[in-house]
Amino acid sequence: MKNFKEAANKTLNLIFDMVEKNYEFLDVDFEDENLKIEKDEKVFIVSVHNPTSQIWLSSPISGAHHFELINNTNDWIGTRDKNLNLIKVLEKELGSLK
Repeated sequence: MKNFKEAANKTLNLIFDMVEKNYEFLDVDFEDENLKIEKDEKVFIVSVHNPTSQIWLSSPISGAHHFELINNTNDWIGTRDKNLNLIKVLEKELGSLK
């Protein structure tokens, strides 16, 4: 559990930094173990879900996704669609808001 928490918090910090650096037109804030990213009425929530050791994404563009950490990597892969990568989904969707 400790490794999950560390990896999840590291990932949320990475996403926060990515948004601050590459998407200046978005507002990003931490709320507990959640990251809230918004522009106008569009709100993304990236949250740590401890009971399942997953990161959950609520997106106004593609809906809800659950991601699991792949062992020995920093990749968070979709639980329903193994082709989805958390960071890549966010980069694509956040970039579409310009």
